[in-house]
Amino acid sequence: MHLTRRAALALLGAGPAAAQPAAPYPDRPVRLVVPYLPGGSVDILNRAYARALGEQLGQTVVVENRPGGTTSIGTAYVARAVPDGYTLLGGGDSVELNRYLMAAPPYDADRDLLAIQQLADVPYVLIVNPRVPARSLGELIRHAKANPGKLTYASFGIGGGGHLSGELLCRLAGIEALHIPYPGNPPALLDVVAGRVDMMFCTIPVAQASLRSGEVVALAMSSPARVASLPDVPTCAEAGLAGYDSTGAITLYAPAGVPAPIVQRLWQATRAALNSPDLVRLLGQQGFVITPPRSPAETSRHVKAHAARLAEVIRAAGIRL
Repeated sequence: MHLTRRAALALLGAGPAAAQPAAPYPDRPVRLVVPYLPGGSVDILNRAYARALGEQLGQTVVVENRPGGTTSIGTAYVARAVPDGYTLLGGGDSVELNRYLMAAPPYDADRDLLAIQQLADVPYVLIVNPRVPARSLGELIRHAKANPGKLTYASFGIGGGGHLSGELLCRLAGIEALHIPYPGNPPALLDVVAGRVDMMFCTIPVAQASLRSGEVVALAMSSPARVASLPDVPTCAEAGLAGYDSTGAITLYAPAGVPAPIVQRLWQATRAALNSPDLVRLLGQQGFVITPPRSPAETSRHVKAHAARLAEVIRAAGIRL
């Protein structure tokens, strides 16, 4: 059988789709899932990062909140997503910690997720309602020891950074306090302001307005160093609790199996976004601490080691979900 030139060209054009060049990544909007309520610190940071990342990628990065289940709902959603780089996770410590808190988490952080780059460290500020008779960490500890079991502290969820910071304070200071969990930092702060709860370790962006208005009083920082946005607030270690360090982290994850060139593109775009002057200035004002650049492999080791240290507090306090 003899083929005309036109027929031969048509057959060549009908080859497998794999022979066609792949579209450059990204060629459509990217979705960044935040497994927390809107308005909290993880949400605030991710929205600022999403704008800067979008500028680097040349595509819109849409933030989608999927809270619940101690962040396991949103995290599992990303873990099951198509690994094409278009569904990402801006997660906190709970991404790695849920394995220590839950008997059967709905995802396996080692198998299902790939850590690309830690976005920032998140210091917590210990705040109290003004009716609590303490204006320093030392005074708070003395008050707690004189009134055993009467202090209450709020947090943004069982096993979250605020809860673990409170448990570490109780353990190192030798005091007792009743933990009251909330679905997020904003509702927890409302009850501290109202005096229904005595205190909490709160993220700085959420606490700032109430600190400025005098609705709450800052006693100490959970981080090993003071932060620029609250320079007059000492660390817990400076205030007398040697070795105290309970800092949260926010990390960019993708579903496992995302092609290496896309991972590299996201890593490079993220590092450029985190170096942009506007984002650096905004995050500094909000009290976040941008972390040094690490490769995805280094990031994975770092976040897992960080979670393992926090797991010691979980085991000592017997915290389970």
